[in-house]
Amino acid sequence: MTVAVNPYLQGNFAPVLEEVTETDLRVQGHIPDVLCGRYLRNGPNPASPQEPSTYHWFSGDGMVHGIRLRDGRAEWYRNRWVRSDAVSNVLGESARGGATEHFMDFGPNTNVIGHAGRTFALVEGGTRPYELDAELETVGRCDFDGTLEGGYTAHPKRDPLTGELYAVSYFFGWGDDVEVTVLDSSAHVRSARRVTMGGPVSVHDTAFTQRWVVLLDLPVTFSMDALAEGSGRATCSTR
Repeated sequence: MTVAVNPYLQGNFAPVLEEVTETDLRVQGHIPDVLCGRYLRNGPNPASPQEPSTYHWFSGDGMVHGIRLRDGRAEWYRNRWVRSDAVSNVLGESARGGATEHFMDFGPNTNVIGHAGRTFALVEGGTRPYELDAELETVGRCDFDGTLEGGYTAHPKRDPLTGELYAVSYFFGWGDDVEVTVLDSSAHVRSARRVTMGGPVSVHDTAFTQRWVVLLDLPVTFSMDALAEGSGRATCSTR
């Protein structure tokens, strides 16, 4: 019998199975007093056992890790799963709530950012962000206080002059459209505009200048036909 092996479920990529809180961390060397804040990272970390033959790295539940620095000290390290409904169910907890987009709910596993004094876990594909508190506990799904109509992206870009976040989001249900949003300095969407691309593109990143938002019309596109065929390329095809 052949046992399926998945490199993203073992070794350095093996899921972390515990949530940890450690305080007053021992420091080798010196932390400059000027460094004050949290260093946060997000990544896929399934909360339940996965089938190695079918698991894909991108589909792992989000887990955020963080270190808090202040006054030359490393005050704490902690790691927390982002409590999507599925993760909450696995952990035997109540769902955190918040509106979904197109009934999709996923614990974001790609990026974590701070904006307007708040913390957001992000992922691609058109699902909603999740808001976290200062100690990485999940507040719930977030639509930026009712101003975000659809999903969001994992890679917004901050305008260094205004503090606003520019984002280009995609979702396979939008056809050939992407959505360009501007999140103001209070974390409210002040502008949202749909733009038609050359196909149902998977837009992983974007860029902007003082005058323009740069849209990347990429060769990787969503294909529902490929998905229906079970081609192994999931929803992606090239053109």
